[in-house]
Formats: sequence, C-alpha cells, structure tokens
Amino acid sequence: MTPKPTPRTVASVEHVGRLLELFTVESPEIGVTQAARALGMSKSSVHALLTTLTQIGLLHRFVTGRYRLGFRVMALNAVLMSHTSWRAVAREEMTHLADLVGEPVHLAAFDGGQAICLDKVEGNAPLTNTRIGAALPPHATALGKIILAHRPLSEVERWLGSGGLRGYTPNTIVSRDELLSDLARTRERGYALSIEERSLGVCSVAAPIRDPNGEVIAAMSVSSATERFGRTRRHLTAQLRLATDAASRRGGYDPALGGEGGLAWHLVGGEATLRGAAGRREG
Repeated sequence: MTPKPTPRTVASVEHVGRLLELFTVESPEIGVTQAARALGMSKSSVHALLTTLTQIGLLHRFVTGRYRLGFRVMALNAVLMSHTSWRAVAREEMTHLADLVGEPVHLAAFDGGQAICLDKVEGNAPLTNTRIGAALPPHATALGKIILAHRPLSEVERWLGSGGLRGYTPNTIVSRDELLSDLARTRERGYALSIEERSLGVCSVAAPIRDPNGEVIAAMSVSSATERFGRTRRHLTAQLRLATDAASRRGGYDPALGGEGGLAWHLVGGEATLRGAAGRREG
C-alpha cells in the first residue's frame, strides 16, 4: 500500500514550489539569504532545499554560492513540449494572423494559478517585451482573463484569495466583484479585452483554444497600440477568432459536440460517452 503523504511532506513540496517560483527572467539567480527572506524561512531550511534540488539537477550552484535553474529543467520542458502537439498548430495560426494584421500575437496557458506565455510572433509592430515563459497577471491581461473566465469558479475564488489583484495601471481591475463581472461578460461574448490594464498605451484582445472535449487549454491574443486599437478592434477580434477556431478544429475540437452548453466526450467506466459540457465546469 502506498503510504499517505504526511503534512510535513506536503509542506516540503509547497516550499519547493514557492522556491522555484523565485526564479524569473528578471531574476535568474538567487542566494540563500535572499531566498530565505522571500520565503519567510530560516536560512538552514532554505539551504537544505537548495542543496537537494541541486543534487537532482533542477538547480545549479555557482562557486559564488548563488543558484540558477539546472539543465534538467530543459529536459523536463522537452518532455512537456513533446506532448503539447497543439502548440505547433497554434504557432502556424499565430504566424498567419500576425502576417495578416501586422500586430504582435501571443499564446498562453494557465498553470499553477498563472497565465504562462508559451509563444509569440512579433508582427510588424512589437509593443511589449513579454518573454516566452513569463507569467502574466490573469486579471490584467486579455490572455489571462479569457483563460480565467473558463476556469471553475472555485479555482477563481482560490486565486482571488491569494491576493492576486495587483494594480498595474489606473485601468487595472482590483475589485473582486468587478473582475467576476468582467469574466462573465468575457464568457458570454467569447473573447477578452484588456484596455491599458497591464501597460499604458497597449490594448489587447484574446480568444480561447479548445481541446477535443471543448475544454479551454490555451488562449491567443493580438495586441495593439491604443491609438490604433480603437479603429481596428473589430477587425482584430474577427481575425483572432478565426485563428483560434482554426487551431481548435485542427486540434480535434468539434463545435457541434463540445463547448459551452454543448456535448463533450468523457471516459466513464473506461468507455467514451457524450455528456453535457456545461456540467463539466466544476468537475
């Protein structure tokens, strides 16, 4: 019989997760004292975590005593990407869309309570320096909002409880009720908007990419300078939705069976059966 995880084991795993989150594009290296301060833990406990992660290759220790991510992370990323076949399809649609509208196009997925940028095509008018692998605030970006809008309410509430409503500009939504209303409108119209909510002078629109079961697995966005967005928003939205619909269909999604309020395939007792998609949201 597999032993049940103890509270101490669970806490250790949580500490590892929080520690790894300290490594960002802006801060690729970290020291023991810095990590201990950020995590609110003792230096000895943090040093033990760092040493263990170094031994298994997830971190690399410099002679200076500072740490960065280890190359084993790249190997794990290769495994992940090899089983994310829809990303190649999305890339093709992103490239076509960027050529068509001349604006930057981004791809993101939701993981660990964050929207993660998976890919980007600059187009003819690069606006922001969003890097692949960067975490995007779910409430302040169109990519984050379209994905968050299709997560179970219980998950959204947990994210809200973590204190994620940070303001980036005067237009950022920092009210729980306002965000929930915005997410409801987003689900109803099928796309999300960010009007200078992450960066002043930049607007974006995002639409979902669905898997064969109709679940939203990723999102694609188009960004534009505010001065252009007012007159091109309708065109950008229409072309974006054509691109995301194409990516979803090429990935096996059938809008006649899946999606909000439709039917989707589920495994029940080892056999595939059709069930209402709407009933899946809290599953």
